[in-house]
Amino acid sequence: MRDDAKPSADVGGAIDPPPSPKRRGRPSRHGLKREALLEAAAGAFNAQGIAATSLAEIAERLGLSRASVYYYVNDRAELVFQCYQRACELMAEDLAAAGEAGTGLEKTLAFINRALTPGRAPTAVLSEVNYLSPAHAEVVRTANDRNVAALIGFVETGVADGSIRPCDTEVAAQTIIGTLAWGRLSPQWMEDSRGRKFQARFLAAAIDLLTSGLTTDAVRRFEGPIDADQFLPKRFNPFDRQDASDMRIEQLLTAASRLFNRDGIEATSLDEITASLGATKGVLYHYLRDKTDLVARCYERGFDLFERFAAAADDHGGDGLERALIGTHLNVQAQAGALTPLVPQPGLDALPHPRRDALVARARRLALLFDRLLRRGVADGSCRPIDTRMVALIGAGGFAWLPKWLPPDDPRGPRRLADEISDIYFRGLKAR
Repeated sequence: MRDDAKPSADVGGAIDPPPSPKRRGRPSRHGLKREALLEAAAGAFNAQGIAATSLAEIAERLGLSRASVYYYVNDRAELVFQCYQRACELMAEDLAAAGEAGTGLEKTLAFINRALTPGRAPTAVLSEVNYLSPAHAEVVRTANDRNVAALIGFVETGVADGSIRPCDTEVAAQTIIGTLAWGRLSPQWMEDSRGRKFQARFLAAAIDLLTSGLTTDAVRRFEGPIDADQFLPKRFNPFDRQDASDMRIEQLLTAASRLFNRDGIEATSLDEITASLGATKGVLYHYLRDKTDLVARCYERGFDLFERFAAAADDHGGDGLERALIGTHLNVQAQAGALTPLVPQPGLDALPHPRRDALVARARRLALLFDRLLRRGVADGSCRPIDTRMVALIGAGGFAWLPKWLPPDDPRGPRRLADEISDIYFRGLKAR
């Protein structure tokens, strides 16, 4: 699906961002143009995905000729690399500045505040690192790993100094990073979610949620009562043609969703998907028209599962807060286990509009459902007063980012991870 030249592998050491970046001075005119190019590209990549964003489109957005864009990058792959590199550099700057704060909790919150500052220029979500050449991908991974380690260090400092309660520090740091990523992706899925007013509200709700959690009972720990494996497909009759066909489609959609979640949609080829099943592309084309159809079908399967989780949470929970958190718990289990529904990715705007609009409508209905459950929790006293609409939206960041960092052989297991992430939302990180 790539329409640009092969990515360059010449990456020398100078492009690796330094461990402790200095604050930027006033950029040159050349630097300002490059910043504008990377900001426009990052916004487009987040909304449309890589495949649907061309250099010509970026040039048109900026009122430049395509030749002018080639002054800064050789091809689209290099533009993606520079956007990812810039995102890592800015995160490193935010971490360095936040490190000047006092306690571990204060450092963590200062970082979130900087990263979600309203009106800040867009940065690319690192969802397609495998799209890059191996050398460029290694540069981005090294920079990102260093940033993640710094944030984990903030949380560990907080646990040591008593400002953050004991927790799995890696899970806490990655949940924060997932929240930041979702803050950049959520506007394309939700109505009235663009502009500084929404950004300010998202920031305030995220800080409140991650600091203090949702519960009015600071002693109790949340543990989900439902096992997500019960939502796995039931046994089928291999001698029934329709049953056998449905199962093969389910296997295709599950395998594709798992790879899309881990590596990104553009970075995952149809060959990789079919190879993971020991099949050929001919089998895939027997059931699906093309990759766009496959992506849309994966999203539709994903929302089928999200809606089933929400219904189960509403049926099995006691108070309003428990019902809302059961949904989160099931979604984490699903991403860490065998279900792996396709989570919201960059590139929604590239889908055909009738299917895109239907998916957005389903996402909004789910957000409204969890908003209603949280409002019920506030009313029944199980949930403290919060911005329920924003919290219902923010919760997706905890499970949607999970496939990007969780190793396939992670010893914690789906239920333990679900308990840990749900408990971050339940009690927050602040020691009480």
